[in-house]
Amino acid sequence: MTPSSPSGGALFNVIGTLLAWRRFILVNVIVVTVAAVVVSLLLPQWYKSTASILPPKEPDMFGALGSAGSLLRGLPGLARRSLGGSGGTYNYFAILKSREAMEAVVRKFNLMGEYGITDSSMEKAVKALSGNTAFDTQDDDNITIEVFDRDPLRAADIANYFVELLNGISVQLGTKEAGSNREFIETRLDGIYADLRRAEDSLQAYQERTGMLIVPEGEGASGIGPIAELYGMKARKDLELAIAKRTATGDNPALKQLEVEVGEINKKIGGIPGIGVESLRLYRNVAIQQKIIEFLVPLYEQAKINEHKDIPVLLVLDRAVPAEKKSKPQRMLIVFLACVLTLALSVLLALLMQGVFGPEGATVFERRVQKAARRVARFYRVRIE
Repeated sequence: MTPSSPSGGALFNVIGTLLAWRRFILVNVIVVTVAAVVVSLLLPQWYKSTASILPPKEPDMFGALGSAGSLLRGLPGLARRSLGGSGGTYNYFAILKSREAMEAVVRKFNLMGEYGITDSSMEKAVKALSGNTAFDTQDDDNITIEVFDRDPLRAADIANYFVELLNGISVQLGTKEAGSNREFIETRLDGIYADLRRAEDSLQAYQERTGMLIVPEGEGASGIGPIAELYGMKARKDLELAIAKRTATGDNPALKQLEVEVGEINKKIGGIPGIGVESLRLYRNVAIQQKIIEFLVPLYEQAKINEHKDIPVLLVLDRAVPAEKKSKPQRMLIVFLACVLTLALSVLLALLMQGVFGPEGATVFERRVQKAARRVARFYRVRIE
């Protein structure tokens, strides 16, 4: 006898048990499979319709501002939103799953009656609708809206209505945001205009007091341009000198040359009379306010345009159409799973019941189990040796 004989004997015992209980196993599998077929045929058919939409490109209020716009694109999202940028599209999934959208669909298609909700509970209707809808983002960034319903036409209509609701709510939210942005920029502009008037009044008073006419940059050597250029040169040379001191030794000719240049610039600045510095400061204040106004006015106009926009913001790639074939129930899968699970459970029960036969059980529970197993064996006409 080989060492594998014990395991071989156990295998033959299992096979013998299954053969002895074959009627029990086959009857159970046949009965449950037939029942699964009947139930699957009685289950209502559900159809799926899918609509596909593409979110709009992010609107950019800074696009027309040239270099200033490119700098502002680096600002944090909150700062950009405060100035009128969207900072990203709205969360469309939050809109689709919102109570407002769900209730609108329930009322539009009288889903309480379709779902058999007799107590007119909107909570139950919304919950049922949520279970019959699915929203997802695909690899191409398009959003799909899937709706299951027992009527293929109604499934398509609900999916398309979700698109209409999403677009309407998005337009409403965008209009509110644009209005808020417009009010913010308008308030800021009012403050800037007031600052500009004060700066202009100060400049005018200074000119009347000193008799000095301040000429804008580029309009004469006696204007503010040379002084501003001198200060700009000083800032640049100071930066070059600071970098050179970190990278070169004290004997470096280039470092010494920079020190000489900075010294000469400081001498020239020191020779500027106080009246020149005062004129530079006053003119600078006026110029700064003017630049801010030049920047804010286009944003203000764009915000006013966005506030009155009511055109669709979503691009519909595919409208939902009635399905030609049912989506569920998957009858073949139901029958297959019922057959396999019943077969496995019947085999397990057969092995367990065969194992309880033997000497009379010592406890009350063991005796009851043996008695129940014998009843099952007699019912299925299983011969017990």
